[in-house]
Amino acid sequence: MKFPLMIAKRFMLGGRGSGPSRLTGWISIIGMMVGTFAMIITLAVMNGFEKRVINKLIGFEGDIRITAINKHTTLEQTYNKVKNDASIDRAMLYKERIGMIIGRDDAKKMATFKAVELEGLDFFYDIEFINKGMKTSSPEIVIGNLLAQRLNVDIGDQLTIMSPIDQSNFFGLPQMIDVTVSRIFHAQVLDFDDRVVFISPDLGNRLFLRKQNYDGIDIRVVDRKNLVDIKMQLEKTFSDNLSIKTWEDLHHGLISAMRVERLGALAVLCLIILVASFNLVSTLVLVIIQKIREIGILRAIGTSKINIKKIILTQGFLIGGIGVVIGIGMSMVLIFIQNQYGIIPLPADVYFINQLPMVIKIIDLLVVLIITIFFVLFSGLIASKRATIVNIRESLQWEK
Repeated sequence: MKFPLMIAKRFMLGGRGSGPSRLTGWISIIGMMVGTFAMIITLAVMNGFEKRVINKLIGFEGDIRITAINKHTTLEQTYNKVKNDASIDRAMLYKERIGMIIGRDDAKKMATFKAVELEGLDFFYDIEFINKGMKTSSPEIVIGNLLAQRLNVDIGDQLTIMSPIDQSNFFGLPQMIDVTVSRIFHAQVLDFDDRVVFISPDLGNRLFLRKQNYDGIDIRVVDRKNLVDIKMQLEKTFSDNLSIKTWEDLHHGLISAMRVERLGALAVLCLIILVASFNLVSTLVLVIIQKIREIGILRAIGTSKINIKKIILTQGFLIGGIGVVIGIGMSMVLIFIQNQYGIIPLPADVYFINQLPMVIKIIDLLVVLIITIFFVLFSGLIASKRATIVNIRESLQWEK
């Protein structure tokens, strides 16, 4: 056993009869434990919500989106090449236009009409349908749950849709088309339930009179780990008239906001570790005062100031390390239990999930360890500096 570690264990929390240092020592341990536990659990919860939001975004829009920079650019040939690519799992052509929906009692709502193959909704989009669809003789429309509530409609009800920008006659009035709600979906992310509706390509051609070509292609890849490489390969393959963006490019602001929020929460929780480090400094200083005679003896027999510093630093790491290890252990146990049994519930009508999501990453554990080690090291350096200025002659005169 190394000399500094052996002496640090003998000095642990001041030894016998060291009430004040023992109290502050346990406060330091508890503070480190609470701070570590809070940081890991907070990061796990934020990771859980972030993962859920990302999965829902990808489920609704796909991994990659190809759009035409020039409105005269056709995308049919690009679609045929993309869907035959070995790295591409599925692809979906679409047209998109903002229009108006008129429901019961002349209730009106602006929405984004997305013209896609309605038979492929279940195949391409990862969304939940509240009720089973129904076949109708009139044109079909698939709307979100929140939009259906706003318009007070259900499956089988009639709606009227129009595109104000597409005039159909001499007087410049937009064409109004009666449609039937065939399905209602629940996206459970952002405002898609209230903003996006799906119509068939034929209905899109009737509604979007000024739109001749498709607006874009939504793509799902086989292996999402290679998403960046697939994007670069597509950029090399196709012309400069196409814009190719991943889901992260499309929602860069949202992803950045979630990451900044996580950093802010981590910074605030570091204050718990900071307070615990102040207590740790107090503990180590009290230990130095109580063991000043022993420190004087060590200095008298030739122990260097470096070794005295190492003794205090080692004791600081022993005290702080206990709290950190307990905090990590408790947080990992809670995360495991929550993921297995869901002991912390959530109101499903608010969060669309019935239990608190928790996801912990190795990088998060490393960040927490680095933060705690820094504060423990900082506390130990402050206290060890006090130990090195002890006068040997005066310290040997102290009584136990």
